[in-house]
Amino acid sequence: MSEYKLTEEIIKLSQSQLWDVAKSEWILYEIYEADEPERCLCGHFPIIEICNLKNKLNSNYATVGNCCVKKFIGLPSDKIFQAIKRVRKDDEKSLNAEAITYAYDKGWINDWEKSFYLDVMRKRKLTPNQLNKKIQINNKLANKMKRA
Repeated sequence: MSEYKLTEEIIKLSQSQLWDVAKSEWILYEIYEADEPERCLCGHFPIIEICNLKNKLNSNYATVGNCCVKKFIGLPSDKIFQAIKRVRKDDEKSLNAEAITYAYDKGWINDWEKSFYLDVMRKRKLTPNQLNKKIQINNKLANKMKRA
C-alpha cells in the first residue's frame, strides 16, 4: 500500500491541493464487501472491503480499500466492517453505533429500528421478540453489505 500514491490520487480528485485540507473534503459514501477483488486508489490489489468516498465540494468519487480509509483518512469504515463480521459469525451479537448510523443514513433501517437497536445493543437479556427483531436487523445489514 503506497501512502504517497493514495495521497497524490486523493489530492487530484479534491478541491484543495493540501493533504490535511483535501482529506477533510471526503465522506464515506458507500461501503461493501466485494465478491470479486477490486483495486484501491493506492494501487493495492486485491481488496475486498471496499469504501466508496464522495467529495463534498466537487462530487468526485474514489474507490479505496478499508485499510487506506482507516489509516490515512480516518473514517469509521473499519468499525462497520468489524460489526458486520461479528454478526455474520453469530447473529445474536450486536452491531455497533457506527454500523447502525450508517444503515440508517443509507435508508436500510427506519427511525424505529435505529432507536430500538441503539436501546438494546448493550443489553445482555432480551425478550424473545426483542432478540428476533435484533437478529432480523443484523441479517438485513449483513445482506446489504454484500455486493457482487
